[in-house]
Amino acid sequence: MSESTENVATKSVALERVLGFIPSVAFIVGIVIGTGIFVSPTGILRGVDGSIGWAFAIWISCGFIAMCGALSYTELASSFTKSGGEFIFIKESFGPALAFLRIWTLVAILGPASIAVQSMVVANYLITPFVDDCSKSEYYTVIRLIAACIMCLIIFINSVSVPASSHLQSVLTVAKLIGLGVLILTGAVLLLQGNTDNFRNPFVVSNFSPALLPSAFYSGIFAYAGWDYITCVTEEIKKPERTVLAMVVSLTFVIIVYLLANVAYLTALTPEEILSSDAVAATFAVRVLKEWSWTIWIFVAMSAAGNLNGLAFTRCRMYFVAAREGYLPEIMSMIHVRWRTPLPAMAISLPISLLLLLAKDVYILIDFLTSVDTAFTVITAAVIPYFRWKQPNRPASYRTDTSSLNWRKGRRETYPEEFFTGWLEPRARFFRRMEMEESCKWTNQLFS
Repeated sequence: MSESTENVATKSVALERVLGFIPSVAFIVGIVIGTGIFVSPTGILRGVDGSIGWAFAIWISCGFIAMCGALSYTELASSFTKSGGEFIFIKESFGPALAFLRIWTLVAILGPASIAVQSMVVANYLITPFVDDCSKSEYYTVIRLIAACIMCLIIFINSVSVPASSHLQSVLTVAKLIGLGVLILTGAVLLLQGNTDNFRNPFVVSNFSPALLPSAFYSGIFAYAGWDYITCVTEEIKKPERTVLAMVVSLTFVIIVYLLANVAYLTALTPEEILSSDAVAATFAVRVLKEWSWTIWIFVAMSAAGNLNGLAFTRCRMYFVAAREGYLPEIMSMIHVRWRTPLPAMAISLPISLLLLLAKDVYILIDFLTSVDTAFTVITAAVIPYFRWKQPNRPASYRTDTSSLNWRKGRRETYPEEFFTGWLEPRARFFRRMEMEESCKWTNQLFS
């Protein structure tokens, strides 16, 4: 046996911590900013009867919901140091039955279907601007073939190199931000030119139906989906304690970008035109950029590719952890010795995703399973109060309620965890200490 082989044999094989703060932010932004911002404006406006003001309120509310969920998941990730995300949280809290249902729902349908849908979106936006005369059957075949090639390429990259996948995610994130930047700057120019008619009387509603309001929130939540995926790769983050900062920075940035993008849409399109469009960005590009509209289509395709890369990277980690825990076949818990990637978990999910490309309409299946996915998200969030009740002293580097006070016997007790991490942590402690000392002084004067 050669020396190199002996070193490989004796060295423990495990996932490497290669994701820094910037790549973590890039993964969150890259997964969250996908196709949602290009299609969700229609669903939100439909739910609020075309009211611009209430539509912006929905966007902000859904961003707040995503932020609360992200902070909750971050606390769980700081308590459970394993990768696996929701699967690990549910297993350690509520037992194997719910964890088994969760992981097999993902493996059998939800995960592969999400990858298949994103692949088809990429293929659709890549070829549509360049296809004029094509029959429906030929178009269907070409879309599926290109989607299959894109899917195999992304999964191959994720299988052979984590740094390559991380760099690809960063590049695709920059590309999608450039596309959104072009869209936002175009809207800013139109706004400065006086295109403000659509912003007058923003909260006027003529025929509001409360039954449509949930669909508006669903479209908004869909646009922010993906914030939880970073918890699936906890074992590969260099400093997991900085995940909370990555979450806050990423989602704050996403909320601002989404609001600016909606302002841009409304400088060129009326609410009625947005309601009649299935792809708002494409309609905006055709209206404003004209012969250069294909550039927006390419950026939308790269945006969906960023989602696809993030899905491929995170989902297989969840399968890997589930197999390591005994919930999936043991082969899916193996790591490639040289590449240090969960290659079997990545490869086994590929045939199911390719098979789902044959479906004529995967969206119906996705919509059906979204209710199940939402139910598991609620169950996961319930882990926090459960552990606060069962194990109040469980160690965690971060808690969602960072300023809880307990006045007892004239002493002030606080949770040791801090909301901010990294370079913000010392400053947060300084200002918090000043606030608490001032509070103690006034309390002592009041009760002395």
